[in-house]
Formats: sequence, C-alpha cells, structure tokens
Amino acid sequence: MTKENIYDERISPLVHQIIDICKEHNIALLLSAQLEDEHGDRLYCTTILPGDDDTSDEKFIQALNIIRPPRRSMHITTTHADGSQTLTAII
Repeated sequence: MTKENIYDERISPLVHQIIDICKEHNIALLLSAQLEDEHGDRLYCTTILPGDDDTSDEKFIQALNIIRPPRRSMHITTTHADGSQTLTAII
C-alpha cells in the first residue's frame, strides 16, 4: 500500500470533515501532505481555505506559493463511492 493509497483511504475523509468544519465557522485553513505513488514519485496534496475578508491573511497565500509554486496545470483525483477514480487535469 502506497502513501497515496493511505491518504486516499484514511486521511482524505478526515480532511473533508475538517474542511466542512472550517467552512461552517469561517476558519482559514492551509493543509499540505507530501506523498509517494506506487513508483516512488513525490506527490503533494494541498488544501487552502483563505477565508473571507475578515479572516483572510496574505501569509496563507505566501505559504501556499512556497509549498506549491504557481503552475500552468493542476491535477485533481476524485474517488467515487464505487471505488473508481477520475483524474481531472486543469491546464
């Protein structure tokens, strides 16, 4: 089992709960995990909820740009209830 699998199966559901709580209470969040896929390639899973004007902090955006420098594309993996996955590339 890869770190990516562990993240998808065990950590991601918890992250979704944390995101829901943060959204409900307008709490800014920056969360990042470094993973490896089955080939040993590094993967990063990063979530940012900058909050609204009252809770937003430029430091979050600066930290995000350090953790995940701006790129020309983004990949999103969605795991469906039946266990299948969809990879979406935003270019």
